[in-house]
Amino acid sequence: MDLIGDAFNGTNTPVPGPYPKDCLGHGTHVSGIIAAQKNPLGFIGAAYGATIGMYKALDCAGSSSNDVLIAGFNQAYEDGSDVISLSVGTISGWKEDPLAITVSRIIDAGVPCVIANGNNGPSVFTAATPADGSGVMNVGSIENTVTPLLGTEGFTSLDSSSDNLTSFAWIPGTPAFPNITLPFWVVTPNVTTDGTWSACSLLNDDAPADLGDRIVLVELDDCGDSTIADNLSKNNATYIMFYNSDDDLDNIYSVSTSPSTLGAGMVALQQAVEWRDLLGNGTEVYATLVEPQSASPAAGYYPNDSVGGYVDDFSSWGPTWEADLDPHIATPGGSILSTYPLNQGGYYVDSGTSMAAPIMASIYALIMQARSIKDPKTLMGLVSSTAKQTKYYDSYQGTFYDGLAPVAQQGAGLAQAYDAVHATTSLSVSSFSFNDTDHFVNSTDFTIRNGARQAVTYSIGHTPTRSRDTYRTGQSNPSRSSNSSDIAATLAFSEVKITVPAGGSAKVTVKVTLPQGLTASNLPVYGGYITLDGSTGEHLVIPYLGVAGSLANIQSIDPNYSFIYHTSGRFAEAAPDNDTWTIPYPTLGSSQPSASSSVDYPALGIEADAGVPLMRADIIPLGSTPAKTTKILGVDVAGSLVGYPVQWLNTNIHQVAFNGITQEGATLPEGNYAVLLRALKIFGDANNTDDYTTKQTQSFNIKYTSTAA
Repeated sequence: MDLIGDAFNGTNTPVPGPYPKDCLGHGTHVSGIIAAQKNPLGFIGAAYGATIGMYKALDCAGSSSNDVLIAGFNQAYEDGSDVISLSVGTISGWKEDPLAITVSRIIDAGVPCVIANGNNGPSVFTAATPADGSGVMNVGSIENTVTPLLGTEGFTSLDSSSDNLTSFAWIPGTPAFPNITLPFWVVTPNVTTDGTWSACSLLNDDAPADLGDRIVLVELDDCGDSTIADNLSKNNATYIMFYNSDDDLDNIYSVSTSPSTLGAGMVALQQAVEWRDLLGNGTEVYATLVEPQSASPAAGYYPNDSVGGYVDDFSSWGPTWEADLDPHIATPGGSILSTYPLNQGGYYVDSGTSMAAPIMASIYALIMQARSIKDPKTLMGLVSSTAKQTKYYDSYQGTFYDGLAPVAQQGAGLAQAYDAVHATTSLSVSSFSFNDTDHFVNSTDFTIRNGARQAVTYSIGHTPTRSRDTYRTGQSNPSRSSNSSDIAATLAFSEVKITVPAGGSAKVTVKVTLPQGLTASNLPVYGGYITLDGSTGEHLVIPYLGVAGSLANIQSIDPNYSFIYHTSGRFAEAAPDNDTWTIPYPTLGSSQPSASSSVDYPALGIEADAGVPLMRADIIPLGSTPAKTTKILGVDVAGSLVGYPVQWLNTNIHQVAFNGITQEGATLPEGNYAVLLRALKIFGDANNTDDYTTKQTQSFNIKYTSTAA
């Protein structure tokens, strides 16, 4: 269903059309992850038998709006969807966002919703909305253990015949190969003057003088593709197949060569090594290539032995700004091959939590099919308790740890569809939050329900994960490079071993002691897993996290980047104190100027270093300025900047210009003003002035070029 039409740009009025054509490709890609059928590239959807409904809500640039997305969720619910999946989000961390509330209400009505958690990692507190809504199965991304290389199809054989051809994927270069069948000849250290597999220097006399009837297989080195081609041209090499010097498929691209080259391309190192080994043993390897316009697509699949199976560095971290666990689960989302619009190639490899969410939605569909369970809470509990935890890779530091990745990064861990389908034990909770130190939950409990046909004895334990700071020492904004630590909370259980009869249940109480030795001002997030090992072989977990600091005491308004500036200048430059703007007198219906307008207006820039439940931007008249005022929270104000006060602000730079008209519709007289910023502290009372962090901007003067008519 088309919810927006072809002219929608994310801000104008959507005009739905009759045909939901995907001009972006994103929707086709995520739909293929769920429901792709058998195809020449050898993959299928994770729930390829499912019936899917598609709702076009993104324009060609990937933009949308809350009202469109809310309409999409409501329509999917009205259409009787069993699972609703969304691969869209905006950094937030607030479950009170209107879209998040809509999703949560649909979940409360019995329809599970699976949503991508965002690609704003690796900083802590970067959860997206609506994934942060209550009850949402929000999904982080794990890197694929097999990396696909999507390219053009070629064939090899061990002779020049068309029998026993083996397909491979290659990336066409400039110029691309014509239709040819030729044997490979490989550049080896024995034929190069510098003893390498590349040809960054001329070949020595052991190389054939004429390579015109061969495809030269050569390593691409730092000297570049054109230099290598020039050097090989001295031996009349006209067809060149490059390969990369490492196994990073991101470094495979469309090479450009010298004018003497008649055909060029590139393959993966892993593929080239296979051919090198054959050639080194004296076996001739022939390649049959078809010019790209007539060739079919192909995919090569190569093991990712570096970061495959680890949480992707882009995957957003939790928790939410109210210390709720986020993400709940992780599935593969890095380097995923799926379908794409035919006019854009038909197939595409993409990465993101957008790719992880449809895999999780597919797992829900499979569980529903196998167990006839549709209740959102039950489904979340099954998937969370049976997840497999991954080890921690700190992508910023480049460090691999033996211990598990923080709960704030991976949630319960990597979803295990088979285990969720066959689990016989269920738990009353899918996760715990022990909140921050001001609201610390030092005791809780959970119930074990044994659905097996025999009594099961459970051993209960605790596996902590590394904690992760939000801030670096002395800094006020969340850091991608903040420290992690193995300091953990201590958990004690009322029972460390308990036997539950068939069909019975038992309650376990948990006592929690805060981690000792962490720096509270850095706002460390700790976590771990309560583990249950059953005598039937089941291994279950309950993830938990907490904040070893006060969320109310963090600095939400950046002291260095919150000020008045010139819209015609640069946001990073604060205007001088008591600066003057001469602007057109605003008339009724005047449009709100852009915060980067070339016509110079005063503008407020705020860098929020933390989530803010409520941000006020009140205009204060100074000196003898004759503006009418109203007392708000003990201060006389002339009004608010347009768009303020605003609720549930995220960590970002927020900008708004001022043309003389307040949010309340009043036109302020000429005079001297400042803006009083008041950020409500997390968990604060909006009516209590002590619960606000405040900052007053520099003063500024407003003059008008004309007067009111």
